[in-house]
Amino acid sequence: MDKIPLGALISITYRSHFVRINNQMKELGLSAGQFLVLMVLSDEHDITQETLVGRLLIDKGSIARAINVLEDKGLVKRSTDESNRRAVRLHLTETGEQLIPEVVRIDREWEEAAFSGLTEDEKTQAKRLLLKITQNSYETVYENGDKKWKEFPLKDMQ
Repeated sequence: MDKIPLGALISITYRSHFVRINNQMKELGLSAGQFLVLMVLSDEHDITQETLVGRLLIDKGSIARAINVLEDKGLVKRSTDESNRRAVRLHLTETGEQLIPEVVRIDREWEEAAFSGLTEDEKTQAKRLLLKITQNSYETVYENGDKKWKEFPLKDMQ
């Protein structure tokens, strides 16, 4: 196990998650890219597009394309922020809200498969350790003098 780099393990996990989610989202006429946006919007209603970019650490163009698709499908609605006319706020539509249980089910099924054979304590410990590894990795890349530096976006989940 020591011969396999941590990055390779994370990459394989990410890729297999992406492929599975993408295959299942195709049945809904969507992709894995839109999946992430829907998951965030299901937890955080009425957020700005800029906030979404920060939560997912995905570039603005990719987020804009995902939002365009979701808006075209009637799942997300954009509105202008009344206090900052340049900011765009995002909302799930009623149709989008109705889709969320299916999207969550798809994610939960993957997580159950990924955690198969682990006890509840092992699952909790694995998530806690992975969150810490993620934070350490993030902070190593975006050190405090870097103009792209933003506080670790998942800090509230610890």
